[in-house]
Amino acid sequence: MTCARQTRKAFTLIELLVVIAIIGLLVSLLLPSLGSAKRTTWNVLCQNNLRQLGLATQIYMDEQKDPVFFDLNSLGSNIFNHIAVWDALQPYLGYAGNKPFECQAARGLSSVRDRENIDYLALDGGRFFVATTESGTLNPFAVISTLSQPGNYPFPRYTEYWFNDSAVTANSGVSKRRWRLIKWPQYVVIATDAIDEFPRHQGAKANPRTTGNQSTGIGNIGKNNFLFGDQAVKMLEYSDYQEKPDPAGAPAPFYNWGHVYN
Repeated sequence: MTCARQTRKAFTLIELLVVIAIIGLLVSLLLPSLGSAKRTTWNVLCQNNLRQLGLATQIYMDEQKDPVFFDLNSLGSNIFNHIAVWDALQPYLGYAGNKPFECQAARGLSSVRDRENIDYLALDGGRFFVATTESGTLNPFAVISTLSQPGNYPFPRYTEYWFNDSAVTANSGVSKRRWRLIKWPQYVVIATDAIDEFPRHQGAKANPRTTGNQSTGIGNIGKNNFLFGDQAVKMLEYSDYQEKPDPAGAPAPFYNWGHVYN
């Protein structure tokens, strides 16, 4: 009596190619969804950080008898020291560190920690968002071009968010201004993604330009997150925050809202 031998059918080359093609198709369909989910997560984390900073700012103001906004011009009228807010809010954030001042979407041109951006921000308006010295102190003259250490420089303190540094005049301004003297405080932008010219969220960079020796790009397609004086957090289109007035008629851009009126 003989037993029939069972044989196993192997994949043919055509079947294998079909399987690979199907897997490739599924991956191509899945990747955009994963990218969208990642961007949504970044948005949520960024907005949550702004809410934490808004609450800390409110507590900071409430502890004052006659609340005064942060002094962002402490180093001089043409120097905007955003590290001053980092220092002022640490006692109200429950723990020390940069975490509430981070934004996952802050990468490349949209991040204040980009090595070229440190120079760009310092030379194009005296904006300082990082402490660049090893001791952790802010030295406005120690921009990246003067630092010899290669690779990623260890930034001990930084804020990926801009705080309202509008200088005080007779009838307007926010930096070091008594809050009660601001006409429409609910429309004032307390904080936003630090480099408003390079939107971080849901948009691509566009329109290359040259600033000094740096070739960079204005990102006029996209959105940024904004924290307002009434603690509202909103995501706005580039064209809206650069070109539109606030509800009471203060002219654009966004840093005029709430306090600049004719």
